[in-house]
Amino acid sequence: MRTEEEIILFEEALEEIANINDYHIIGELIDVLEDDTEHEEVMWGLIHTIEYLYEFSPKESLELLIHTIPDNIEKGKEWIELLHIRILNHDKYRKLFAGALKEVDAQVQEIIVNLLNDIKKEDPVRFEGKIEEIKTFLLN
Repeated sequence: MRTEEEIILFEEALEEIANINDYHIIGELIDVLEDDTEHEEVMWGLIHTIEYLYEFSPKESLELLIHTIPDNIEKGKEWIELLHIRILNHDKYRKLFAGALKEVDAQVQEIIVNLLNDIKKEDPVRFEGKIEEIKTFLLN
């Protein structure tokens, strides 16, 4: 986005997306996350819209999130980590996330477990137990 007008139009589009209440668009929203951005407020708007859409079908929303990570980890890792931190801090979503993660192939699991391990390294006191809970669930 190059102008203030483009930012406003994008934010209005996010509002329209949220008003539709269709979690199926989560994958496309994650595709837009970009670490190398001059407009963090736009990325925060995306994060909030994604989280809002989780509410309509949490399990399926988290499945969509999981499936989009491999294609977006390179360009949006910081924002994807933020989404995962927020999932880790939400008991219900963390359990649903672990269940959804268990259902995907080993390659996708490995990418996400590596992401979770990076989060754990940044703040082991806060996240080690939560991440180990997910990893244990994957093994059972």
